[in-house]
Parts: sequence; structure tokens; C-alpha cells
Amino acid sequence: MRGYYEANRAADLLGIPVSVMAINVMVNGVHWHDHAEILYCIRGEMHVRIDGQAYDLREGDFVTVDGGISHEIFDGEPGNMQIICSVDRKMLGNMEGKSICCSTLGDGIAERDAVSVRQALSEMTYLSMADLQTAEQKGEAKYRDRFVSQHPLRKEENWNAYHMYMYQLLTVLVKYKVDGKRMGERKHELIDSCTAYINSHIGETLNAKILAREMHVSESTIYRLFSEQVGTALNHYITVLRLHAACRCLEETTEKVSAVAYGCGFTGLSNFYRVFQKYVGMTPKDYRSSRQHAGTRLRFREPDIMKLNCYQNFQELGITKEIFTDMCRCGR
Repeated sequence: MRGYYEANRAADLLGIPVSVMAINVMVNGVHWHDHAEILYCIRGEMHVRIDGQAYDLREGDFVTVDGGISHEIFDGEPGNMQIICSVDRKMLGNMEGKSICCSTLGDGIAERDAVSVRQALSEMTYLSMADLQTAEQKGEAKYRDRFVSQHPLRKEENWNAYHMYMYQLLTVLVKYKVDGKRMGERKHELIDSCTAYINSHIGETLNAKILAREMHVSESTIYRLFSEQVGTALNHYITVLRLHAACRCLEETTEKVSAVAYGCGFTGLSNFYRVFQKYVGMTPKDYRSSRQHAGTRLRFREPDIMKLNCYQNFQELGITKEIFTDMCRCGR
């Protein structure tokens, strides 16, 4: 499984609906999220793929990825740096049937607006991150404690300035709303419908032909949708979902293993045992006797895609506050 859904991180930064961070993301696998995201290259290069289309960002380039659209970052090099900005789409007003198209690539944005975006992102990043390096050098306690209790935005002047530039950024973004549903939104509506159907018919025959008939699309569309948006093959997705259902039944009922297998859509008992052993690592009977908790069901023998991501955080880049000032305040 290579694609994944990323939880909304737009409000992670002290509850602020628009958050920024300076970081060097070298690899970030295919994923999507509900919030919009601005990827701004401030040093080196940045290579991104948005909904299957590759883009090369140079210093000063930025691109907006709307919520629900699959994207990834790849082929990064050590020492590069980007500003990643997460925006709660609610801050952009009524976005029903709208999308954001704001980028320095192509004809996506007027130059004066591009300057305003760069300035806002740079200032917001400086205000919220520049002093974190100083705190690290002082050898203060754990990073998380420092992040919460001694964050630069705890200072009233920083807080007020941050919000001023945040609204400067939002003022530009709302100018670049375009009509029409987001491509990613249309795809994920279809994914939601497919997964809802699969969940409610888990004990029945399920395949691309049936889903295509129910969703009024082609079988190839179903296959492509799961491959591109979910990041896994349809049959694999159905199998894992059936295993989750089987685990719940084994934990919460006293039904015979054969009844569980057939009830969860497996066509044969031997196949059920083989698949269960492969993914869960033990037999169904052993699983039931161990009375594992629900959370343990998630430990199928799948690659941890988050571990494949590769990045350098702000502290690891070893950039002084002075260098950071020169890099991130160039938009003034």
C-alpha cells in the first residue's frame, strides 16, 4: 500500500487555522488530506507530483494543492528547504463547487500577488520558527514541551503580526478561486461511495464489475481509482477490509470460524486460513484465544508507508537564525 490519507494538520500550530513550517522534505509518498497546502521552495529544488502530473519547483516557486487531491514529493536532496503551509479550507469562505488555483508555475498567479504570498509565508515562518533554533541551542527540555510552552507565537507581538500576514495570504488565495468541483473531490466522492458499498456488502461477492455497475462508471475507472487514490489494488483493499471484519467477529462473537469466514465474504475455509495467516501472522483460532484488542488488528503484515518518508526538520538542517532571516525574509 503506497497511498494514505493524512489527518488535518492545518490547526496543529496552537489552534491556528493556517500553519507553516520550514522543512526539507525529500520523499513524501502519495497522500491526500482535507486541508489545502502550499508548497514553497526557498532553497534548492522541489519535485512534486500532483494528481499524477509532475512539477519541478525552483527557488521562489510555490504551488497550491487543494484538499482531496493526491500528491507526493520525490527526489529531494539533503540541504534543500521548503515552507509547507496548511490552510483550513473553511478560512477561504464558501468553497462549495470551488477550488483554489494559485501557483507561480505557468499563468497561475499575477506577479504582485506572488510577491505578497512569498512575503506572507516567509514572515509567518520567521515569526513562528526562528526562535526554535535558539531554544534548542540552550539545551532546554524536550522539544514538544518547548514547542507548547515556549513557542514564539506565545509572544503577543508575534501572535498579532502572524495573523496580519495570515490574512494577507488568505486575501490573495480567495482571488484565485475557480468554478467547478475539484478533480480530487470528484474522485473522493466516488471512493467514498465505493467504500460505503463494500462495507455494507462485505459478506457478498465484490469485484470491479459489481462496483462499476453500482457507481455507473467503467471497470477500468474503478481499478484506476483505487490504484491512484487509495494506493492499493481493489482486490487487496477488499481482502484487508474482510480481514478487519473477521477479526471483529472473532473477538466479539462465539461463531464458528467457518461461519465467520463465509460471513465476511471468503469463499472457502482453506483460503480464509491462508490469507489470515499471511496478514495477521497467526491462525484465526489462535487470534481468538489471544483475545487481542481492536487496535492490534491493524498490525497486518503491510509496509509502513510513513517510514518510507524522508525529511530533515528545521533543527536538523543546522541553520542559524541569521541565515534563516536572510532566506525567509527575502519577500520583504
